[in-house]
Amino acid sequence: MVVGIYSNLYYTTRWVPLRRRGLGWPKCNKLYTKHNCVASCGLIDSKLEIVLDLKGCNLDCKYCWCWKMRYLSPDIKKSPEEVAKDILCRAHWTIKDRLTSKSKYKLGVIRFTGNEPTLQWSHLIEVLRIIDDLNKLIEICNKYNFDEKSAELVYNSKVIIETNGILFGFRKINFEDLLKIKNLIIDIDISFKGVNPDQFEWLSSKPKELFKCQINGFTSLFDFAEDLDNINVNPVLGINHAENYCVWYKGKKYVMDVEIVDRYGNKIDFEDFSKEFEEVISRKDLRWDEAPFREYFGINKERTRQVVAVVYKGKRYLHVLPSEIPLMQKG
Repeated sequence: MVVGIYSNLYYTTRWVPLRRRGLGWPKCNKLYTKHNCVASCGLIDSKLEIVLDLKGCNLDCKYCWCWKMRYLSPDIKKSPEEVAKDILCRAHWTIKDRLTSKSKYKLGVIRFTGNEPTLQWSHLIEVLRIIDDLNKLIEICNKYNFDEKSAELVYNSKVIIETNGILFGFRKINFEDLLKIKNLIIDIDISFKGVNPDQFEWLSSKPKELFKCQINGFTSLFDFAEDLDNINVNPVLGINHAENYCVWYKGKKYVMDVEIVDRYGNKIDFEDFSKEFEEVISRKDLRWDEAPFREYFGINKERTRQVVAVVYKGKRYLHVLPSEIPLMQKG
């Protein structure tokens, strides 16, 4: 048994958009204080997601949305079975909630994210092996008096693993571990910190040589999984410009564009592919729209300002965050 290290810092913030839609399960939301539940719930494209944040990272991205989670939140240690219990507990309360059962929002995804999940690869594989086993899930449900339908919900959900792929590139991870997962559909989304070495170095705060590790990680894992029906490997742009970004301040709506900028303050061209990056997009199209800039509460504002410019009413504000624009307007 390999213990995993998690955070539930974002547990309550993910609950807010659900509550706005009449969901939210107040009783379930209290679980993270009762037993340090690490399975929070999000909402993406009308699908409910169970989200788990694993701690620790091998990059230091300036725009990191989970900087506070990495450096300021306490470690929560869980065994693989305890994590499976948390996932089933969350699924149980989606079933029991009257509004959820009548709404279009259905549980469909279990997402492993946070900092860098592959740093805890052995633990992650153990968790996946449990949720890949319907009988084991039913056994846990019976042990903790969860509705057995929770087991079916979890078993039939797609799993998404968000990673920077660095350890795949170093071959520190045994790809053969994925062959132990027989039934789950798994998307492994490799988040590229730019599309050339210079962009990577600036955005990730790490040597540009590691960009090649991202590329090697994607290509080697993609080639390994190409003939596997249940494993999909996807290249994803880890940060992008954001158009029509909205900020509300004192009842007024401010609409602006947010640019991701280089060390000189110029808008980054995310189509400026390096030659080696062609190895990625020759295998699969880059997903552009996964991560437009968002000013999450978990960022380090001082560091994030370094990579941001805001355009509001034709004026460009360099190294300013969207939330600061209303305070800079006269009247």
